[in-house]
Amino acid sequence: MEEQIINRVSASNLITLDLEELYSPGDRVLFDIKDLLFQELILKEKDFRDFIKTHDWFQYTGKHIAITCTADAIVPTWAFMLLATALQPFAQTTVFGSLDDLEKQLFQQKLNLIDWQKFAL
Repeated sequence: MEEQIINRVSASNLITLDLEELYSPGDRVLFDIKDLLFQELILKEKDFRDFIKTHDWFQYTGKHIAITCTADAIVPTWAFMLLATALQPFAQTTVFGSLDDLEKQLFQQKLNLIDWQKFAL
């Protein structure tokens, strides 16, 4: 006589989190300040502020943006802040760092929405 196989996992009180449900849809864009530097070394304030005023920010509508500088240059903090301010009306999410940092932040935002108290014993 054959023994019936019992799925003990499905019969248990375990709760499964589907990471696909936590994934934030939308395009991810890496905005690299390196391209705005003079000889990839120096940030010229006047040129940078002109770029901020004239750039087509509408293209970032609804996108998730990671702002970084991949060049080995010292970029003042205000440059990152100006970019974030310019992106704010358009981008869905803005993060300072790499695309990996962006992805971590997007998952963290979704995880923060979960009511963890319902998992307490």
